[in-house]
Amino acid sequence: MQHPVGACKNSGISIKIKTPLRKLRTFLSLSPERRWLTAEALLLPPLISASFHLFGVPRTQAWLRHWSRVGAAAEPADALGTIQQARRAQRLVKRSTGVGGSCLVRSFSLWTLLLRRGLPTEIRVGLRRHEGQIEGHAWIEYRGVPLNEDAKILQTYQVYERPISFDVKCWR
Repeated sequence: MQHPVGACKNSGISIKIKTPLRKLRTFLSLSPERRWLTAEALLLPPLISASFHLFGVPRTQAWLRHWSRVGAAAEPADALGTIQQARRAQRLVKRSTGVGGSCLVRSFSLWTLLLRRGLPTEIRVGLRRHEGQIEGHAWIEYRGVPLNEDAKILQTYQVYERPISFDVKCWR
């Protein structure tokens, strides 16, 4: 028995497969602010990743900091809501397109999204030894609270005392 395109038959349950058109409709149904946030969440990871390779992390962070200040708003009254919207946009993009990147790319993306919306966050870096190898990890904190990683996982890393700012003069 053949089934219509875009649907699967399994035990009598029809499951629709998201098509690009349906994804576009979902995107267009968002408010203009959330659409812009989602577009930024889509474009930032590949741009940041390419910039890391072409110009290095310090120059990338300096460029992102400058770009964020150009479009920056005053710190929002609802910081938690702004953080949740930015994280939701990142998850939507990752789920819909697979665009995400490494922990450093994801963290720089979230850092930029929030900085442009008036929330000064900090990039944190930790190291650990796992199976004889040294592993690094990056995440974002707002007022000491990790935003894009579980605190239990972060306890397995030795964290630098101060937040990392790769674009300060001592790194040049």
